Amino acid sequence: MFSLLYPEAMFLVRDLAIGLIPIWLRDDPIPKIIVKASKETILAAKMCQGFSIYLIPYAVDEIQSHGFIAAFFDNEDEPLTAGGAIMKELGAEEFRKAFLSEVIDVHFFDELNREMLGYRARTTISKEYREILTEERFPSLEGLNQGAVVDRLVHWFGLRNSEDDAKAIVVKFENSLIPENIAYIDATLESNAFHGGSGVTSTHLERQEPGKFQEIDIIHLLQRTFAPQHIFWAPLRVRDREEIADIIVSTEKSILIIQAKDSPNIERILKASIDRKRKKAVSSIENAIKQARGAIGYLRKQSPMPAIINGDEIILQWEEKDIYSLLIVKELFDDDYDVYTPPMLKLAHDTGIPCIALSYSELHQYTNHLRGDDAFFGAYMRVFMQGYETGVFPRLRLRHPNDSDD
Repeated sequence: MFSLLYPEAMFLVRDLAIGLIPIWLRDDPIPKIIVKASKETILAAKMCQGFSIYLIPYAVDEIQSHGFIAAFFDNEDEPLTAGGAIMKELGAEEFRKAFLSEVIDVHFFDELNREMLGYRARTTISKEYREILTEERFPSLEGLNQGAVVDRLVHWFGLRNSEDDAKAIVVKFENSLIPENIAYIDATLESNAFHGGSGVTSTHLERQEPGKFQEIDIIHLLQRTFAPQHIFWAPLRVRDREEIADIIVSTEKSILIIQAKDSPNIERILKASIDRKRKKAVSSIENAIKQARGAIGYLRKQSPMPAIINGDEIILQWEEKDIYSLLIVKELFDDDYDVYTPPMLKLAHDTGIPCIALSYSELHQYTNHLRGDDAFFGAYMRVFMQGYETGVFPRLRLRHPNDSDD
């Protein structure tokens, strides 16, 4: 395992928010490519035993170059993807050499830096791509609007054709470097200091029953932003021991009520059609809103609110705090926000509590960049207010610190 053999290089994995990064090690001539991605993307790579890399031309302001998108084909037309600009200061030469290498090692990590898969792979590259990689002079990150580059890459990828597919670098797995059914057991105090846990958590890639695993992963993401003592997992109502919410975050200034919706991370679900996945996202939003409405109603019936955690009664003070509702679903589709938004705005209108939805990957991005109430809820309210004013929630892009102001 990369994480065990090269612990000194793990800071590179932790610093990578999402995507790909090449790593060259002095004692190993075979280049390593780290892929940090969602559990669905990692399972798609396992399912297909490989993935493809597209070199994509772009022009942003006066800069012309190539970026890349790695495609993981859970679905032929709309695969899961990761990619971005290739820049001098961020490993351009390492990317060039790795993409030109005939043999590479690929190591897959999830958003919580857990190594899930590893393979030795063989690559096939077209003559055109080889020439591009050999001759390209990649730009400096200074003054480069990386968000605009990503927009260009995504637009191009959505319009690609069979000729573009034929040119892509094909990465084909040959040998597994770690067990494909690896499981993690975490008994560290810092990971399990939230209320409601047993002191030990576990996870694995393929999940038949997603609820518990997803909720624990969400808590681990939230602990980047909020202190663990402010996080309450699966609090129960006192009178009937029914669950109030999946997760409640209660800080000195705020209450965040979270309802989470996931589905099994298995091959059959991953291969579902895009239309089916879109319908699942809508139904997940609708079901989560019903549960959020119930949680808000219970909260407001009693001040402070009693709840049961691990068999013990606790008290959550909510008066004089700002209250928010958050729905976390497996995935959301950019062109369906006009469908997602109205029921959330109705919940906000009926209860006076703002409500937005994030995909799990978006929550990862939020908690990877935002610390504490002010930062997190500042971003939250920018999304909510734009949706309130326009009728459609945006997807908040967290600006890269090196992006230009243009």
